[in-house]
Amino acid sequence: MDKACQSPGGAFNRRIKTHITGPEHRFAITVAPELAPLCLNEARSLDIPAPELSEAGLEFTGRLKDAYACNLWLRTASRVLCRLSSFRAGIAEELFYKVSQVPWELWLNPRIPIDLEARVEYSRINNEGRVVEIIHQGLDRYFGQIASFHSAEGCGPEAEKRGPVPAEPRQKILVRLIDNHCQISLDTSGAHLHQRGYRLHHSGAPIRESLAAAILLKAGWKTDTPLVDGMCGSGAFPIEAALMSRRIAPGLGRDFLFQKWPSFQEKTWEYLRRKALETSLPKTVQPIVGVDLDPGAISIARENSDRAGTGGDISWKDMDFFDFVPGKEGLRKGLVVLNPPYGVRMATAGADLYEKIGAHLRLHFKGWRYAVLAKSRLEAAALGTGRMRLWNIRHGGMNIAVAIGAV
Repeated sequence: MDKACQSPGGAFNRRIKTHITGPEHRFAITVAPELAPLCLNEARSLDIPAPELSEAGLEFTGRLKDAYACNLWLRTASRVLCRLSSFRAGIAEELFYKVSQVPWELWLNPRIPIDLEARVEYSRINNEGRVVEIIHQGLDRYFGQIASFHSAEGCGPEAEKRGPVPAEPRQKILVRLIDNHCQISLDTSGAHLHQRGYRLHHSGAPIRESLAAAILLKAGWKTDTPLVDGMCGSGAFPIEAALMSRRIAPGLGRDFLFQKWPSFQEKTWEYLRRKALETSLPKTVQPIVGVDLDPGAISIARENSDRAGTGGDISWKDMDFFDFVPGKEGLRKGLVVLNPPYGVRMATAGADLYEKIGAHLRLHFKGWRYAVLAKSRLEAAALGTGRMRLWNIRHGGMNIAVAIGAV
């Protein structure tokens, strides 16, 4: 029997405990550079051991349960990676040999195909395709045949209990070869962490859930104040705000790749989920309002909110933002967030739209804080709301500015 399909049992469980679940590992939280300080604050609030900023975003040393918690709770992160192995590899033979020494069967589910990604800089092996080829060869040597590894029936203590794995998951393995030093990392998340599982449909050019949450945090929104999204589209801002207000973990509604690993600690995971449910609040503290002129967008936003479990927390208004007056709705001062159809979504809108937004804010939102997305500094300046700070970020392949200030 090859190493990929050892029969599960006491010996395998002991090896899992000795090499995987027992010791600490190095983890990386990948996150956009602009969002990394916000994500660092989130990680600290989870009591993640000594998280620190890094090239990837954040890094920390901890146990698998800490990676579980990061996947479950982090609102602004992209992925959680486990730093599997690190070693010098100056020549192809050295890389091949050391890859073939990693205890892969303790980490990988043999029923899930792998995706290899390589990054190479300043190394004697200077071709990324060559690195991927060598890693494949190392895995081939370890498992006997890479094809049989992909189609195996399963191994490890959880394989039989969990049943067939859907075809969609793929195990991402990331390889960095920098200055002849190789670092291999395994993705623990699966789908990108912005994919909370509630937004199956969207309207227009949607903003990522992780970026929506980051903008709310960057704008300093407090959950004990109202939130109004005047151009809500498919509802990312109001839904993320409701999740934050009710202290609902963003990962509660989805699955993660680590759940399919041979080392998956099901009892630990269920404990973390149970604690998350116990600490959530039954309703939002203050009103959250989503406004959009498009009735189709409002319908989609309602459906998304229902899937997120926040259907009763958000008031949806099918109307033009420029007709919305918070005083008439009985709202006290809070945060108004706007994601206008900037850039390629409305190339001709330009400064005129932002002048109109600014005038409406000054007339009806006096004392409110705001966060308004714009494609340029000039458009943001057209708001005419006085002092503001601009937060430059990337979204949808574009550089955009988020104007943050008070009216």
